[in-house]
Amino acid sequence: MKSSKYKFQKIILLITILIIFFGSVIYFSWPFLTAFSSPDKARKIISGAGAFAPLIYILMQIIQVIIAPIPGQVIGLIGGILFGPVLGVIYTIIGSTIGFTIIFIITRRLGRPFVNRFVSEKFLNKFDHLTKEQGPLIFFLIFLLPAFPDDIISFIAGLTTIKISTLVIISILGRLPGYIVLSITGNGLVEDLNFSIFLFAVLAIFSILAWWKRVWIHKFVNHTNRILFIKEQWKLWWKGILIYGTILIITIFLLYEFIVVFKIIK
Repeated sequence: MKSSKYKFQKIILLITILIIFFGSVIYFSWPFLTAFSSPDKARKIISGAGAFAPLIYILMQIIQVIIAPIPGQVIGLIGGILFGPVLGVIYTIIGSTIGFTIIFIITRRLGRPFVNRFVSEKFLNKFDHLTKEQGPLIFFLIFLLPAFPDDIISFIAGLTTIKISTLVIISILGRLPGYIVLSITGNGLVEDLNFSIFLFAVLAIFSILAWWKRVWIHKFVNHTNRILFIKEQWKLWWKGILIYGTILIITIFLLYEFIVVFKIIK
């Protein structure tokens, strides 16, 4: 009885802290929240913040991860435009990591009823098997691949038994390549538009490939022994994998030569 009462008090305390935290964030950042209706407005507000621009950008990234309607890709591009490729990536990682960590902690504490407020039951049922996964590899791949809605998957990841520290690490590692591409692309919009076009083209190719092979990806996700699955697929399709892999490498090389070296935009 005492244990149950103590647990109830902890939940009430957590909810109170969350209300105070989010209430404070919304109150002090309300002028900036309106910027999420327009990426251009968000960029102007951040750039006009002077020395506080990195802090405002990080705050926007946190809010975007949790509640805001503007896709994270847009904010990532803005980071590259305003802060350059290196600082853009660093600030994006800081903001998004704080946001995803908050999601992991809250979801772990409040459970499935809390997730149902953000994720539809249909979508949750579709990925419900992920909550029973013990290995972090599957979530790393989801965060890495552009075909999955990783923001929503973060709520589902919080329902697993995987350590939160592990979820944070695989979240950073999985999203890092995408953050780098976005930041370099954003910076390229200012410095070198041709290189940005090249990166967009490469990202589009991989997105199309991920969509084309989405059935294979879902089979891989659902398989109980993924190493065995890869070995089986390699035995069946190794010739095709080598051929398509070679075509992909040649295509990316030719795109680079055509867009960047020959500069389609002078």
